[in-house]
Amino acid sequence: MNAPFNPLSLGFYTVQDAARLIEVGSAQRIRGWLSGYPRRKVGPLLVRDYEPIGIAQEMSFLDLMEVRFVEHFRDIGVKPQTLRRCIEVAREKFNEDKPLLKQGVLFIPTDDRRKVVVEEVLKPVAKEHRDRKLWNLVDRNYEFNDFIEGSLARGLAFDPTTEMTSEWRPRVIDFPHVVIDPRVAYGQPTVPSGVPTSVLFDAWRAEGEEVNPVADWFNVPVDQVQMAVGFEKLLMHEEQALTP
Repeated sequence: MNAPFNPLSLGFYTVQDAARLIEVGSAQRIRGWLSGYPRRKVGPLLVRDYEPIGIAQEMSFLDLMEVRFVEHFRDIGVKPQTLRRCIEVAREKFNEDKPLLKQGVLFIPTDDRRKVVVEEVLKPVAKEHRDRKLWNLVDRNYEFNDFIEGSLARGLAFDPTTEMTSEWRPRVIDFPHVVIDPRVAYGQPTVPSGVPTSVLFDAWRAEGEEVNPVADWFNVPVDQVQMAVGFEKLLMHEEQALTP
C-alpha cells in the first residue's frame, strides 16, 4: 500500500522566508506576485502549488524558485508588466505552469529551446512593452547567457525525470554544503546531516554561543554547527542591508 502523499514534501515557505532567502527579495513585492493587486484589478503572477488560506500566502519550493526568477529580472530593471507577460507567453508556448524552471528551457546554453524562449517569448514581449532593459539583455546573447548561468542557474540542481529544479544551494559560493531540498526538513536550509541551519543557530545562541554542546546534542560534526551559524549570520546581515 502506497503511503499518502504529503503536500509539505513540496517544501513550505512563508513570504518572509522567501524574502530572507532570495538576496534581492522584497516581502511586499513577493506578496504582490502571489496574491495580485485587487485594487488595480491585477491578478496573481504565479500558478501556485498551495491555495492561500485566508491572508496567509505560503508557497512551495517551485513557487519559491519562480519568485527568485522574477525577482532577479526585476532587480536588474525589467518592468513588472513585462515579466508578467513573459511568463504568460511561456506558459502557453511550453504548456507548463512553471516553464522557465525547466532545465531544458533556459538553463542549458546549447539547447535550442533557450533560443526559442529568447526569440519567441522574451524579445517579442520586450518589444511589445518597449522594455529597453530586457531587449538589450536578450539582444546581446553573451550577456544573457552570463546572466542565466552566472546568477539564475547558480546553485541549482535538476530532477533528471521531470527536468524541473529540485534543489538549491542558496549561498553556494560562501556555503556550498548548505542545501535547500523540498523533501528534507520541509525545504528549510540544512547542513549535510539534514538538520536545519536555523535550528542549530538557535541552539548555539541558547548555549551561550558554544559550538561543542550543540554538536553533541544534535550528534553532528562541529564544523556543521559552525557552517549553520555562519550561514544564518550571513542571511541576517543581508536582511539588515536590504531594510530601508
